[in-house]
Amino acid sequence: MNRKIYKKLQEFGKVKLNEPLSKHTTFKIGGEAVFFISVDNNEKLAGLLKYLDDEGIGRFILGGGSNILFSDEGFEGVVIWVHSSEFVVYQDLLEVDAGLSLVKIAQESIAANLQGLEWAVGIPGSVGGAVRGNAGCMGIEIKDFVMKVQVYQDGEVTEFNNEECQFGYRDSVFKHNGGVILKVWLKLKKVDETSKKEMMAKALKNLNYRVCTQPKGYGSAGCVFKNYLVDKSEQERIKKLTDDKKILETMEKYNKVPIGRLVELVDMKGAKKGGAMVSEEHGNFIVNLGDAKASDVLFLVEEVKEKVYNKFGVKLEEEIFVVQGS
Repeated sequence: MNRKIYKKLQEFGKVKLNEPLSKHTTFKIGGEAVFFISVDNNEKLAGLLKYLDDEGIGRFILGGGSNILFSDEGFEGVVIWVHSSEFVVYQDLLEVDAGLSLVKIAQESIAANLQGLEWAVGIPGSVGGAVRGNAGCMGIEIKDFVMKVQVYQDGEVTEFNNEECQFGYRDSVFKHNGGVILKVWLKLKKVDETSKKEMMAKALKNLNYRVCTQPKGYGSAGCVFKNYLVDKSEQERIKKLTDDKKILETMEKYNKVPIGRLVELVDMKGAKKGGAMVSEEHGNFIVNLGDAKASDVLFLVEEVKEKVYNKFGVKLEEEIFVVQGS
């Protein structure tokens, strides 16, 4: 442990040494972080990032801890847990710190008679993580509401408008340019009390759907793989390989293939490796039965990818982000 680094880090937040990362992710898997620091405001976060970058110290930004798989070796640098929670409502505009829970801001928007984020109720993770990965559900994505984003990049704080964010399916420029999201402005729609009741009913329906279709009682990181987007020619190719009703209906309606169903058709639901298992409730989830290691999860990931490709010619792409040791 470098005492100089430890002392400097204390200027920016609360620091823990050799902190088990399994305590900070929804997967409940991962080794130790040499330094783990919790930061509660964007000014301190920007200062911390500049210090680490100037000193060449490895860092990883942790929000809500979903969609993340830390390696069994842990992380040699500094893991930064951002839990800033400020948000402001300006009529139909939300100004939100990136560290705020997506569930929290979805609930607050409904309470403020702002329509648009009902789909996000029940989705774990932070607002910043949702924007970075262009989170979505029910055919809606967060990009549809982002007006602009404040970002720390290359020692400076700057802003990106929606177009500059280069949103794609579960993707944005921030996955590739090293930028750290500090704040997000979301443009929503102001509605009356009657519409608010409809919003609340829709949010409850979405939440109930997630509860009924996704695994419960075990650690997981959410969907392991991105859904497979298909054009007309690819749809026709897949139709020659399967007459499965769910696959055909999903391709027709959403132009994508439901990965959970593919996993089921290659008989991988319930497959186990060590303490990890492909969920029996939803094939696109891998769950931690209690003592899973990252290596167990990665074994199952590769096994699923191989079997799906061999049967359907579909190359699966991970939606979870694997964080290596340094």
